[in-house]
Amino acid sequence: MSLAVVLALVWANIAAGSYAAVWEHPLSWSAVPGLRDVRGWVDDGLMTVFFLSVGLEVGRERACGSLQGTRNAVLPVVAAAGGMLGAAVAYLATVAAAGPSSVTKGWGVPMATDVAFTLGAMALLGRRVPPALRVFVLALAVADDVGSVVILAVVSSSHLRPAALAGAAAVLAATVLLRRRAHVSWWPYAAILVIEWVLLAVAGVDPTLAGAFVGILVPCAPPGLRSASARMEKPVAPAAILGVLPVFVVANAGITFTGFGLGGGAGSVLAGVLVARLAGKAAGIMAAAALVVRFSVVELAEEVRWAQLAGAAILCGMGFTVPLLFADTAFAGHPALLDASRLGLLAGTVLSFAVGSLVLVRTSVASRRAPGGGGPTPERDDKR
Repeated sequence: MSLAVVLALVWANIAAGSYAAVWEHPLSWSAVPGLRDVRGWVDDGLMTVFFLSVGLEVGRERACGSLQGTRNAVLPVVAAAGGMLGAAVAYLATVAAAGPSSVTKGWGVPMATDVAFTLGAMALLGRRVPPALRVFVLALAVADDVGSVVILAVVSSSHLRPAALAGAAAVLAATVLLRRRAHVSWWPYAAILVIEWVLLAVAGVDPTLAGAFVGILVPCAPPGLRSASARMEKPVAPAAILGVLPVFVVANAGITFTGFGLGGGAGSVLAGVLVARLAGKAAGIMAAAALVVRFSVVELAEEVRWAQLAGAAILCGMGFTVPLLFADTAFAGHPALLDASRLGLLAGTVLSFAVGSLVLVRTSVASRRAPGGGGPTPERDDKR
């Protein structure tokens, strides 16, 4: 992913003409205005595979993983909602004094956490991140990815076609009935995905939602048993991470620095995204988690301390995938604002990784120095 970002930046600045020629090459489908060029097909077509992978992951965790049972799902889902709200509020507060009204349309850009980036960062930190914290962040990232895509679909949908939308809803209803019978075969769900994608696209709704919806509905069995979900996830997950995401990043992260300026609201967008990513996102996650724990709905895992949760919350400011989709929609027709949002996401990802990693390393060192090695000793009191 990092190499994809570098490639996009180098390509866009050294050979801007060829970069634009490749990704803006006309490739339209008259029934779906959004699919007008190669980049549109990457964003609305290939990214469906990524969201299918996310949906399959959610379904697996819901059936037999960290989200199994309502209580287990409450903390990460509420924290995800808090992080999304915190990021949006921080962005709007930062750009409040900006002149152009188009600037405020970017409130959704910094909301989503990037699953691949955040979990990759935690993997680099190794044993400094408790397993329970990794599971929490995985569930949180997946929840706010799906939530952000749903919000994107709602705010970006225009000229809805009710007949196609009703057809898409009927297909999902039929899928719920099908899952009672087809637990092992994967091909019916692949066919449903294609049908659902076409119906959503024609309806005027973000078609990548088809991947998330169908993925969640694919039946999952406990580890060791065959299921349609396991059969689909085996090829889809690596294809999404190693193929789809790098192509998406190269297609969308090409910021041209020649002639780049901070006038016309671009500076406000850049500042808004940075503040939302570094402060708003983490503050929202921590506030939501504190409320859930305060009212005794659930508790933090024994091995997770509040300081470690804060470091993980800061890492959740990393991301490109859904934020770039939102930026493309929010700032369509405003290339300067779009470039500023992309630069803000890039800088925010780097800074979130640096600050979040520093917090986790320092809390890990403090935990090892504490009596008993940082286990459930008197430090447990700091959770309350």
